[in-house]
Parts: sequence; C-alpha cells; structure tokens
Amino acid sequence: MLTNRLHITILFATALIVSATSCTITSQSAIPKLNPETAASLAPVATIDMSPLYTKISANGGQYFANVHDQTITLTDLLSQTSITLQAPNAHLAFMSSSGKLLASTSYTDPISIWDLPNPTPKHLFGPYGPILSIVFSEDSTMLLALDTNKMIYLWDLATDDLIALYDFKSWPAQNRHISSIDLSPDSSHFAAISADDIPAIKICDLSNPNNCRTIEWPQSARQFYAVEFNTNWTQLAFISGASAQLFDISTNKLGPLLTHEDAISNWRFTPDGEILAIYTAGTINQHYASLIKLWDTSTGDNTQTFMRSKYAHATTINPQGTHIATSSDTGYIHTWDIDSGKQETVYSNTDSNTEYLSLAYSPDGKLLAAVDANGSITLWDTKTHQELSSSSVPNISPTTLEFSVNGNWITTFSDNDYVTIWKPSDSIR
Repeated sequence: MLTNRLHITILFATALIVSATSCTITSQSAIPKLNPETAASLAPVATIDMSPLYTKISANGGQYFANVHDQTITLTDLLSQTSITLQAPNAHLAFMSSSGKLLASTSYTDPISIWDLPNPTPKHLFGPYGPILSIVFSEDSTMLLALDTNKMIYLWDLATDDLIALYDFKSWPAQNRHISSIDLSPDSSHFAAISADDIPAIKICDLSNPNNCRTIEWPQSARQFYAVEFNTNWTQLAFISGASAQLFDISTNKLGPLLTHEDAISNWRFTPDGEILAIYTAGTINQHYASLIKLWDTSTGDNTQTFMRSKYAHATTINPQGTHIATSSDTGYIHTWDIDSGKQETVYSNTDSNTEYLSLAYSPDGKLLAAVDANGSITLWDTKTHQELSSSSVPNISPTTLEFSVNGNWITTFSDNDYVTIWKPSDSIR
C-alpha cells in the first residue's frame, strides 16, 4: 500500500457528536453516485467526533466503525451519523470484513458473534475453540477463519454456519513459538499462518486438501524482518526486511529475486496483475537525496522505473487498475505517470505554488483522483480529461488523510484530532 491509511483527519467546522440512539440506515439507492459528472457538487455533509479514533475497527472505505469498550460494542454509521450499542456480552475483540458489511466479536466466555450490518441481531458460531486471537473473513464474505490461543485454526462456512475445517498447529513452528497472524487468499482456496518469532515462517494450506500444507522459511537477512506481502493470486510473496525485499515463488517453492535499496522500505504494494512490486523508499539520484517510488519486475528483479519526489511525504498513490501512479511535489503540483512506459502523463497544478498535498487517492474505478492539502482543501480531478472538477474547504480545519468508500460513492477524511468528515455529491444530482 503506497498510501498510508492513517486514521487522523477532518474538515467540517461544526462537529455532530454521534448520538447513542437507534441507527437510521441510509438507503444505498438514495446516495448520489460520485463520478466526474457529480464531482462538482461534492461537499461535506457531516462531521463526527470519533475520539479516540485509534481504538475503532473499520474496513478501508467502509460505512461502519465499531468500538469495543467495557465489554460492549458501539457501532457508528457514518452516513446517518448515529450509533447503536450491540448486545455482545463480555466482548473482548472485534473484526470487520473487507467489505465493511460483516462484524465479528469474540469473548472469553461466549461464542463468536457475527453481525450482517446493519442488522443488530447476531448469529453465533459454535465449536471447540479456546479464546480467539484473530479472525479473517474471506473476500466474498462466505467463510470465516479464526485462530485461538492454543494455535488451533478453525474455518466456518458462513452460509450454513458449519465448522468445515480444523487445523492443529500446536507444535508449529515450535511449541514455544507464536502464530502472529492468519490470512485467506482472495479466491478462498488457501490460508496462511504466519509466525514472526525468532526466524519467521509461513504455513500455507490448500483448503481443498486438508493434508496439503507446506512451510516457507524466512531467508536469512542481515536486517530485521518487517512483514510479508502476498501478491493478488498468491503465486508469489515478498519478505520485507530493512532495505530489501526478498521475493519467493510459492508455486515452485523457490527464492526469487532479491530487491535491494539504499534506504529502508517504508511502504510496498503489488500491482493487481502481480507483475510489479512498487516500493516507497529513499535514495540518492545525481547526488540529491530524495524520496523514491521504485517499480520492480517480479519475475526478473529488474528495477523498471524510479520516480523521484523532492520531499519525503506519503502523498503518493497507485490507481486500483495498476496502470498509473500519482505523486505530489512541494511546489503545488501533482504528477501522474504511466507505469508501463514510465512517462509523465500530466501535471495537475494549484494556484498556490506552496501547496503541500498530504494525501492522494484514486476512486475504485480510477476515474477520479482526490487530494487533500495542508490548507484544508479537498480537490477532485477527472483522470481522463485531467480537468479539475471541484475544490472545497472548511475554515479552521486541517485534514490529513482521505479515502474513497468501497463503492466509490463518497469520500471520508480524517483529522489529527480524531474527527471524521463525510463528503458526498449534492442530493439533487444522481
């Protein structure tokens, strides 16, 4: 992910404090679609005090935020700016699906509870599990994977609520070592258990064959292990360590190219087709030390493109289609580049040459580019015509990050003081 999702930003001057009343759900069909035709009417419709925001659970671009406190769960609907308290006895942890529509909670004494939002009535998943440490939903929300404190991994079919698989990892990678995280492949054909203790290891299991599991060991590195990133179809992964990324071919079980850098890697992302790994780092070009975005061919390890920025900041993003990258400068410009050719496609200018962009984001369909700057303005451009479509701000508020909703129908901005603002096109425009 080249754009950090920092939950700290905002815009609307008058805060609407979330009420603890019944949640009034906004019909999705009643929400105007955000697109190049409606973007000119984009405006802040409400601001919510979500303090402290770091305790909230949400999906990237989701409609709901959940907060576990005093063994209860408060669910906030961003569109209706209302909250409800979910009945979750002894709730300890909560987890959201990537769609933002399913919420799971765990406790030390009660079964796993699942809410199909906004329905306030949960269903329960039963099984021989101990206290649950982690839960992952499949991309299509049809399965749930859970890890308990005994290093047992459980898989449920959410259509039938049946427990369909159980894996005993008590002795893996050793009895005294922990499993730090679990994950499901996008097509729900495999799951991974990741142990980051001592020498990191990954166990990958084929869900169609319970006996087909294999371990990938961490390749030795002089620098400490950060994280592991799978490509979209789980044919390759990258071990991130200090200033290097070690690629690994899952299909052949062999090490791939080693990608090395001058400085530490601060962000990374595979393009949707898995052919490119984009890495955000820093380095020296022509004796000038600058922040860099480097693109690597994942089959050959060749550094195919390098994009330099004059200031180290996170106002950089790749469109969801993996065809273009947008980077900001400290001179009031945003540059967009064609990833394949490396050529600059266009430059979006600003009347204020000192504008500093804090966050950039493409809409899910790639038709809009949004930017939030240090002056408190949110600006939209049409990525086909490169025309500026709208620019709005609210006095005395400084947004720092933004994100499009999952369906691209609205924009959410976040402030340093934990306020969340919802931006939508005018209700009179469809």
